[in-house]
Amino acid sequence: MKNKQIFIAALASGTLLSSPSLALDLRPQAEIEGGFFSGGSAASGGFFLPFVLDSGNAIFIDTRGAIENDAVRQGSIGAGYRFRANDQWVIGAYGYYDYLKSTHGNSFSQVSFGLEALSGDLEMRSNFYLPLTGAKSLSAFNAAYVRDHVLVFQEGKERARRGIDAEIGGRLPVFAEDSDVQLKVFGGSYWYGGRNLDDMFGAKLRAELTFADLPGLSEGSTVSLGVTGTYDNEDKLKGAVTARLRIPFGATGSTGDAFDPMTQRVERATKIRTHAGATGDIETAQFVDSGRDAGRVVNISTASGSASDINALIGAAGANALILADGNLGLDRTLALGNGQTLLGGGGEIAVRGARSGATATFVNTGAATTITGYNPAQDVISMASGSTVSQLSVRGGLAGISATDATNVTVDNVDIAATNHDGIRFTRVNGAVVEGSRIHDLYICENNTTCEFSIYNPNKAPYAAISSVGGRNVTVRDTVIDKVTYGVFAGGEFRKVGRTDYELVTGTENVTLDNVTISNSRREGVLLVAGKGAKLDRVTIDNSKQDRDMDLMVLQGTSDVRINDMRLSGGINGLMLVSSPNLDVKTTNVQVKGLKIDGTRNAGIFFNPVSGIALEDVAVTNAGTYGAYIYGSDYEFLGGPVSDITLKNMTVDKAGKAGLYFSGPTENINGNVTVTNTPKDCLLDTGWTAGTITQSPGSVLTVNGTKLDQSNAATRCR
Repeated sequence: MKNKQIFIAALASGTLLSSPSLALDLRPQAEIEGGFFSGGSAASGGFFLPFVLDSGNAIFIDTRGAIENDAVRQGSIGAGYRFRANDQWVIGAYGYYDYLKSTHGNSFSQVSFGLEALSGDLEMRSNFYLPLTGAKSLSAFNAAYVRDHVLVFQEGKERARRGIDAEIGGRLPVFAEDSDVQLKVFGGSYWYGGRNLDDMFGAKLRAELTFADLPGLSEGSTVSLGVTGTYDNEDKLKGAVTARLRIPFGATGSTGDAFDPMTQRVERATKIRTHAGATGDIETAQFVDSGRDAGRVVNISTASGSASDINALIGAAGANALILADGNLGLDRTLALGNGQTLLGGGGEIAVRGARSGATATFVNTGAATTITGYNPAQDVISMASGSTVSQLSVRGGLAGISATDATNVTVDNVDIAATNHDGIRFTRVNGAVVEGSRIHDLYICENNTTCEFSIYNPNKAPYAAISSVGGRNVTVRDTVIDKVTYGVFAGGEFRKVGRTDYELVTGTENVTLDNVTISNSRREGVLLVAGKGAKLDRVTIDNSKQDRDMDLMVLQGTSDVRINDMRLSGGINGLMLVSSPNLDVKTTNVQVKGLKIDGTRNAGIFFNPVSGIALEDVAVTNAGTYGAYIYGSDYEFLGGPVSDITLKNMTVDKAGKAGLYFSGPTENINGNVTVTNTPKDCLLDTGWTAGTITQSPGSVLTVNGTKLDQSNAATRCR
């Protein structure tokens, strides 16, 4: 605002001159200029205000304001002194204050000083520009790059540049000396520099054709047409065309000369020269995800040699190294990452920040897209250590595509895994793992139930899983697609056998998160959580509707403290299976589900198998082969006991094969409201040796199609 006030005051001063000044030969002049240049257009205007001294020399005030491309605003105010050295030459000196609002929205100011020597036929001048404003941050120009095998960061800045320019030229004798038309040609050069910038050197050539005293304009007015060309080592060749009108004020009929050097415009670069780019100080680069300083940078490709050679190269790089893969690699043994190391495929990107500034940038591996293929079916393709990352590449073959054991804080980002001989990703006792933006597909499909079915008598494995985590904590899978696999996601505790059929939990699985995960065509369970505590599943979809042979879709076995939101289940035998495991000494309890849609299961939509503390809300089951929900309790505590403390809030069952609800064995304290439509029976009660019973404590109420259901009417209603 202060700068704008200065310019407005200076411009307005042109109308406030005293009468004696206006009567002199050196009259004030207003100037309007417009033009086109490489990359845009500009319009400007200003006042030139000379004051004659007793000696016959003059001082002047010069003001100018401009708009460029309807966005960049600039202005100048300056003063100078001109004196007549003799009857031919006028010598001048001047100083200016300049203001600029750049295309990036930053404000800059500078001072400039100049000297000039002017005659009727020859002109010489030079200018010096000195910025007053420091650099302004520009995140769009932040950069991360490799220098001397180390990843560094440089913050983007916009800087005003100091500079010098000079030119010489004059009138060409193509018109008579006393003509009202002049053609002038000038040549010059310029230099601009700045902190962390290469010097700019350039040359300038311009021509100007000026007409004086044209009809219809006041005496002493001039119209100028100009053409300018520049070439420098940064901007290369650029050009401009301009048109300018100068109109003097004051008494008409004065003897002022339109071409008098004393009133000629000051030729200088009114626009502050700025540079936008990565010109901040060089900083240590840190990985945004981990906050660790980036270590040594290593490039690997087929030219790096065998897997042993590559592992030696990676090992020598040390902790936190950035390994840049270039093109496809075939390995006969596992590629082993060290602590904190990041393996980035060709074309991949990684977010980094400056250790001092905290500003961020994206580093891009310019190598070719990468597929790492393991040729040894008995060895994993890539093994990870604590803090390591595998990002933006494809993995094929091997035993498991990616594995980690006894590691912490590992990341698998945007990785495509297929054609492994066992698991896609295998974590064993990993604390802190993220799998995101990945695709795991077309793995080995195991059809042998004896070999591949998860068993409570061998609970440490669910073989051939897209993602397998045993004894892990804080494992997150998000924005990931899984297709054509044996198991989708298996997260289970680690057990130790303590008897013929009993196991002791050594390390439970804790805090498993699935967010925006899609699983399709899994031969067995899409998601299987065993002996877990603390699981959160948001926007999970399991769709096995297009295959004939499969198992339950979502299974919680001995898993507690679970939150499920917005889940979609299609196909399978049972949609959601809730089951405890007495021989594993783990129970399924404290499960809350909100927003669940189940369609087209061959058996039940939901299967309750001795569990307690389950709350479901906004559940829709359609086209179940038998029942909307199968509620199976046991008369024997060692087998899990009754199904108890169940809430079915706003549950709908449509087009089930037999009944909306099926009760087998004891059920205690079931609450909520269930609506059953287009189904043969609202409910059925087992009358065999596992006879269904419904025992309600005071305050427990279940309604089916608006009518309360309990033991008093179950025998007549559910038959």
